[in-house]
Amino acid sequence: MALLEQDIERLEQVQVGVLDMHDTHSTADQCALDASMGRTQTRCQESVERGSLMILDAMADALGGRAALAATTTETVTATGVRRHPGWGKVPSEPELVAEFAYTQTVDVVAPRYRLELEADTKLVPTKLRYTEIGNGSVGYVDGIDFMFDPRPASTAIPSWRVAARQRHIDLTSVPRLATKLLDPAADVMIDGSTVTLRETGRPPVRVVLDDDSRPARLEIIEEHSPHGDALVEVRFDDYRPVGALVLPHHVVITVDGLVVHDETRTVELDREADFRVPDDAVVDASAAQSAYANYATEWLMNYVLAGVRFYFDLQTTPTDPEPVDVAPGVKIVLGPSHNVLVVEMDDHVVAVDAPLYDEYTRAALAQVKRAFPGKPLRKVIGTHFHYDHIGGIREFVADGGVQVIVGEPSVRYFRDLLNSPHTVDPDRLAGHPVETEVIGVKDSLELPTADGGVMRILRIKTDHTEDGLVVHLSKPGLLFESDLWNPTPVMPAPNSGRGRLAVQLYDGIKELGLDVQTIVSGHSGTDGHTLAHSAPLGFLKTAAGY
Repeated sequence: MALLEQDIERLEQVQVGVLDMHDTHSTADQCALDASMGRTQTRCQESVERGSLMILDAMADALGGRAALAATTTETVTATGVRRHPGWGKVPSEPELVAEFAYTQTVDVVAPRYRLELEADTKLVPTKLRYTEIGNGSVGYVDGIDFMFDPRPASTAIPSWRVAARQRHIDLTSVPRLATKLLDPAADVMIDGSTVTLRETGRPPVRVVLDDDSRPARLEIIEEHSPHGDALVEVRFDDYRPVGALVLPHHVVITVDGLVVHDETRTVELDREADFRVPDDAVVDASAAQSAYANYATEWLMNYVLAGVRFYFDLQTTPTDPEPVDVAPGVKIVLGPSHNVLVVEMDDHVVAVDAPLYDEYTRAALAQVKRAFPGKPLRKVIGTHFHYDHIGGIREFVADGGVQVIVGEPSVRYFRDLLNSPHTVDPDRLAGHPVETEVIGVKDSLELPTADGGVMRILRIKTDHTEDGLVVHLSKPGLLFESDLWNPTPVMPAPNSGRGRLAVQLYDGIKELGLDVQTIVSGHSGTDGHTLAHSAPLGFLKTAAGY
């Protein structure tokens, strides 16, 4: 095909270094033009490199210049903002507010070191977090209150995958760190018009979209957010203002698949000294797989870190007991460090209630489900509600095929999408071998015969936790399974304790539904500070609810 005169002129402009950055052809376009004109690939590459250098120079100049960036040693951000969790909330389309925070964080612009002082009001369980966290390379330490379920001060090493997630989060939200990486002569960078893509080993590529002033306007990253798989994370920068010799953003917003999960307003100071030392007992204790996970599921993990929750991002690998534990005849439970799975025997198969967490843990839990009642395969899995920590392993549960999914009617579409979503960042079994899975919605109730001659009743329950909530009642043992509404305790709890309003709503729901319940079994075990309990008499719930 003959070249248009303007195409030839544009290529010549690139080669002499005068083409405006926003009119630059992609590498493929320029080299195709070169080839059609009989020029060598070497000359093509040289012209592309000159064009790339112009774009990076323009970005550096817009931020204050290469020299000013190179002279910057640290960035100190003081910020206030909110974090929302896209896997929590009443409905999937409305991320739940999990924390309001204020922090001061000093980061080394070149080396992976940070010092963070944070205060936050958590919302799932109202708690005041206040801690100092230091990360240096792959080791880290925390001093203070960082866990909303146990708000006692602690001074302890933190897992290296948590440090890795925080370091990656900083890389995505610190423009000086980002610019330093992009301007490194050894950086693996690809430029297409006003988009610069940074590729780093072990991390998803980061697309940096520059605005009309050549400043980073947003970053785009495809991360793994279990169980949905591929999630588009966007980090948006605006309100650029002078800070010393640089020009930096004072407003940062993070979205996941278009939903706002993070919004902070900040002030910035440069070159403040900070103590990045960690105590000698800070250790690297994560496996290579866990550290890798922190780099390609960063904002997923940060949802939990900022919410003050450890139970998801502790990256559990196995249940606490080697085999499922008997609850009643024909009923067993797989006990995890934080989440449990109920297994119920039917005439020719078993039903599992909840499929928590993520693939590695789920595989071990599923193996116990399959062993619970030999000769009876898994044919149904019930999701008590859509929150990720309780159904994050549901794709693994259905991957063998022939397994129905039963959920509250409002979330049927959500689960269908989840079971068919792409998983390219971290492919799972279902992505490798897709199977058709039927999703059944429960409008009011669904009854199934159990092997003991009784009835399993799957019932919608009204709470303000989620709109799709289900409880499972087994008639013969008088047992009710729920998740997140109340955690059983090994001894009689104090009045008006536990999950507060949710305990009240659970007890009221049981009475409204007219259920004969003797025992509550939960997707979370409770504790008195010494002993864990996965079940408790109904009277314990009644007392906890204040009746």
